[in-house]
Amino acid sequence: MDWDHLRFFLAVARTGSLAAAARSLNVNHSTVFRRINAFEDDLGARLFERLPEGYSLTAVGEAVLEQAQRVDEAIAVLSRSAAGGDHRLTGDIRMTTAPNLASDFVAPVLSRFRGRYPGIRVEIAVSDSDYDLARRQADLALRATPAPPEYLIGRRVVRLPWFAFGSRPYLRRHRPEPQRTSDLARHELVGADQAFQRLPAFDWLHRQFPQEQFVATASTLSAIAAMISAGLGIGILPADQGGKKLVRLFQLEPTFTSDLWLLTHADLRNVARIKTFSDYLFAELRADTRLAEFVS
Repeated sequence: MDWDHLRFFLAVARTGSLAAAARSLNVNHSTVFRRINAFEDDLGARLFERLPEGYSLTAVGEAVLEQAQRVDEAIAVLSRSAAGGDHRLTGDIRMTTAPNLASDFVAPVLSRFRGRYPGIRVEIAVSDSDYDLARRQADLALRATPAPPEYLIGRRVVRLPWFAFGSRPYLRRHRPEPQRTSDLARHELVGADQAFQRLPAFDWLHRQFPQEQFVATASTLSAIAAMISAGLGIGILPADQGGKKLVRLFQLEPTFTSDLWLLTHADLRNVARIKTFSDYLFAELRADTRLAEFVS
């Protein structure tokens, strides 16, 4: 058996489609298709039902999934254990963070860090979705979360309040400028799609105001910020999202906050290159003038 087939089998089992599995593995659709067919040939059994809505596990596939997950976890533990004793200030680090954090806060730090530690190369996996640090999908994460998983360790960089934001063109067209939450009743709003309303601030916003006030919705903070910048309406965002084209209006009442954490897996805490970069980035973020007012 080609053990690498397990990666492809697990990706399809978890996502339910070839296309989604291909995106998660950063390969093309046809590669996943060939790998699944080859794995089924190796085992002499059909693992998936090919349905119009996607790939569904057969009874044999369910049994294989249980064992494959154990193998996957064992490989992840082996990988972390091997990496945990690495004391070199050389090698690669894979970090995951959201689009705006990557471009506005992390990217400017990298050139300075590179000047000090030329042997360490940092790859930024930009996504609004969480990469699984337990499976070494990333070594380090900068993410907003109220409570990091217990198996991760790290430090809270900053606690960010949520504000209402607008754009100068919109505010010139819609006077007077809103000063408090109740004033939003007179304005067009940019909101979150249904799935993104899992965030407490967006859940509150959509329960507070009627649906007809929302002129646009999106599933990422960066997209919502872009639509506010384009003058579609007023929106709410955590403080770090306030780019040059946005006007910060007022802090939301009731108060919502997003805790920004720098996290890694406990098994990687002593990897020299990861610890060095984590310490450097933490200090730089805490000193950034855009975040310093919210450091506690």
